Amino acid sequence: MIDQIYYSPVYCGVSKQLNLSDFGCKNSNCKFLKRFLNKNNELKENKLVKFIERTYYYVKIAIKKYSNTFSNHLYSQHTLFTILAMKIYTKSTYRDIIDFIDVSDRIRKYLRIKKVPHFTTIQKFFKRLPSKQIREINQLILSLNDINPDIIALDGSGFTNDYADKYYAKIRQKERKSYIKNHLTIDVKTRLILYYQTSRGPKYDTQFAKAALRQIKRYKPDYIVADKAYDTEPIRKCINEELNAFDQIPLKNRAKKDNTD
Repeated sequence: MIDQIYYSPVYCGVSKQLNLSDFGCKNSNCKFLKRFLNKNNELKENKLVKFIERTYYYVKIAIKKYSNTFSNHLYSQHTLFTILAMKIYTKSTYRDIIDFIDVSDRIRKYLRIKKVPHFTTIQKFFKRLPSKQIREINQLILSLNDINPDIIALDGSGFTNDYADKYYAKIRQKERKSYIKNHLTIDVKTRLILYYQTSRGPKYDTQFAKAALRQIKRYKPDYIVADKAYDTEPIRKCINEELNAFDQIPLKNRAKKDNTD
């Protein structure tokens, strides 16, 4: 007869907390680090360190160390922004980038931290980060670099945190939701963002195009590249007459049919 019932709730309540090592499994952080390095062989460690140093340098100049004087000052805005930039640079998730930093003493040293923040801390920081600060950092980078773009590209992309099933959205009558639309203008050669604008979607990319083109007029580009969403007569006219540049925009399907008739 069994003396103890190991599946009893009372026994489980007072039992010690086990981790992966107690079951003979390796730490998931080590697995992620190995997977990350295998997937990014071209991304050398010194290149990543250089990226961290430059990002931290620009952020330190552009924004304040702490957002509030009365905060706990556990992590600076410089550190949190750099981790956020690392996440985008390495194409990682919030959990993965925190795991990666957790197993790298060298990166923690460059970030000026001893304890790694929870991944939700990075999410909350990104949520409350004003677009004004991002714009200031971008303007700082542009001012410190000599930019002579020959080809400039326009594009827009939407971001949403809603991944509800289509059937659920249909029965709840919430098939068309608002989201954040980000419009970018970049130098194709250096990949530097020359101008950007955020707005609540859904909105057409053409509503952003004219304002963006007039902002980049001072760079005097030779070519403007965009997808067929920008195929309108006013946009082409703005590129050709105001910027004195050539437009590289594919024709829309209906425009092709009109030309063939």
